[in-house]
Amino acid sequence: MKTCSKCKKQLPTSDFSPANGGKYLRPECKKCARVLSKQRKLLKEKYGYPNKNHTCPICLRNETQLVGTGGNASIWVVDHDHLTNKFRGHICHQCNRGLGLFQDDISRFSRAIEYLVAESTPVALTAPTIG
Repeated sequence: MKTCSKCKKQLPTSDFSPANGGKYLRPECKKCARVLSKQRKLLKEKYGYPNKNHTCPICLRNETQLVGTGGNASIWVVDHDHLTNKFRGHICHQCNRGLGLFQDDISRFSRAIEYLVAESTPVALTAPTIG
């Protein structure tokens, strides 16, 4: 048995698809995955892809700087609020994963920033230089 991260139901493991080359099971059940897939498809159809000069509003990197950093179909992700399904913008896969790991929780981000500020040497808030 496994609990779906979306519907929170306790379900047999057969109700979950393998992820990451079959190393583990997806966190959401197959039924929820179908709903999520449809939602993502509709958002992609409605908002498409950003222009060639787009930079990620979080890491400030452009398409050229992001080549090889993740994503099968595109460098860009159609980011949206998972509670309201409202489109927020186009961000890169790495930043999208970061938001996901923090579960879009502003309080967690604030605490992470406070931690980094207290425990780190400040760095300039500019896009990283590549190679």
